[in-house]
Amino acid sequence: MKKVDEYIESLPDERRELAELLREIIIENVPGIEERLSFKIPFYHYFGMFMYLNNTKEGIDVAFCRGKDLLEAFPQLELKSRAAIATVTVTSRKDITLLGIRELIINAAAWNEEAKKLRIPMIKKKVSKKKAK
Repeated sequence: MKKVDEYIESLPDERRELAELLREIIIENVPGIEERLSFKIPFYHYFGMFMYLNNTKEGIDVAFCRGKDLLEAFPQLELKSRAAIATVTVTSRKDITLLGIRELIINAAAWNEEAKKLRIPMIKKKVSKKKAK
């Protein structure tokens, strides 16, 4: 996608290289994924909002929209103060292997597909404690 290409090309050299590699891993491992620029960053849709890449001070954040559901299996993910999105920060090519990015993407995609089929909401609505009279 042209706009994603422009975003990646605008990154500093080492970040651009990481973003290109991450993008390649995403596209190779998730058949049928849709790539678009949303919220001014590369966003990937697979059975709904799936993941995105974001250039941060620390590195390239690889973020999963249903990341909270993956924390137990993938402790390298960080929820921080978010309700559903969990991220892992890639700062070098070595991190891609060390952090198991390929495995994480494949498993996250399978979960996104399963959750969509089972109609599991990304964020559970809080149930009101007031009882109807």
